[in-house]
Amino acid sequence: MADGTIESSSVERYWYDADDDQTVAVLEAVRRHRAAEVEMRRRLRADMDMGDTDAAALRWIVAEQQAGRPPTSAGLARELGVTTAATAKIVARLVASGDLAREPHPTDGRVLLLRAMPDAHARLRRTLGPMHQRMRQVAGSFDPAEQRVIIRFLGDLADAIAPPGVTE
Repeated sequence: MADGTIESSSVERYWYDADDDQTVAVLEAVRRHRAAEVEMRRRLRADMDMGDTDAAALRWIVAEQQAGRPPTSAGLARELGVTTAATAKIVARLVASGDLAREPHPTDGRVLLLRAMPDAHARLRRTLGPMHQRMRQVAGSFDPAEQRVIIRFLGDLADAIAPPGVTE
């Protein structure tokens, strides 16, 4: 079991009925995926020498830039679900590491625009690009009907994990 997880061991089958092997196999596959994702985030932190929040911030800023939307500190705070003070610290760390630049908004002096530096783009592509390509190949290996089932399953699973009354 990956560090930082609290699930029971698959050997114990504490949460599952013994006669429900196929459902257990599906949930074990989800568990393996989650453990692999935890490990991927650990590698990302090590490769990019930054924490999860800083990496998430940088990914969001790059995505906003690529979509033609100017990323702002306020937007970053909303995206990460953190305070403006926490956002200021995140931005300061990313500026200090050379991954980010702060720029004044051209028409609104109260707004701060964020811009990922070219080296940050290159580091993200180098670190995440091959993995994202492999993930696209896996997702593309299913026909559209299978993809719809997977999308429904993962969406329903996310809803089941979310606190009651909270779904996206």
